[in-house]
Amino acid sequence: IVSRESSRVGVVYLHGQPIVSLNMDGKERLCLAQISNTLLKNFSYNEIHNRLRVALGITCVQCTPVQLEVLRKAGAMPSSSRRCGMITKREAERLVHSFLDDVIPPKLPDDFTFRVQHDCGWGCRGAFVPSRYNSSRAKCIKCLICDVYFSPNKFIFHFHKSINSKYNHPDAANFNSWRRHMKLIDEKKQGEIVLNAWEDVKAMFNGGNRRRL
Repeated sequence: IVSRESSRVGVVYLHGQPIVSLNMDGKERLCLAQISNTLLKNFSYNEIHNRLRVALGITCVQCTPVQLEVLRKAGAMPSSSRRCGMITKREAERLVHSFLDDVIPPKLPDDFTFRVQHDCGWGCRGAFVPSRYNSSRAKCIKCLICDVYFSPNKFIFHFHKSINSKYNHPDAANFNSWRRHMKLIDEKKQGEIVLNAWEDVKAMFNGGNRRRL
């Protein structure tokens, strides 16, 4: 059963391009196929999906057959399409930004930090220092337990066992998937400065050319 709300059609302008959206479970999500066929038409399917999943750690939500038909009627999908992934506006902006814009380090005070954590192994918490993140291998995350700095790629393999910690076997963790395994601590309580800084660092050094000429 698909609620009326989940099939409500909207339009979001992304880089000046109108993209069809649906309200799904209270969140506005954009049609990834339409983004790929318009704004990212010069990039291959593999380039887009590798950037989406591996580099940016974004997971698509698949629409239902009813929602797919709504997208077809709205002109976002060809009639032959059998499925479609949907992503949030913020995720869509990150994806397009990583391909079409030059990504530069965020201009923040040198001592600006925000706290992150991962649940691989025994898990760990650290302080991310954006000013130190000047390459993909930069040691910019300080462990809150041992005070040692790690690169994002290495930090997801660093952990400390505590009395109350629970071991989680890494789900296909690798050195290029830190964006999928790392998250902000108390993300819902963070202000715009921290949220924007977090999105900025995730868009940097994402394993591909940032701009295609």
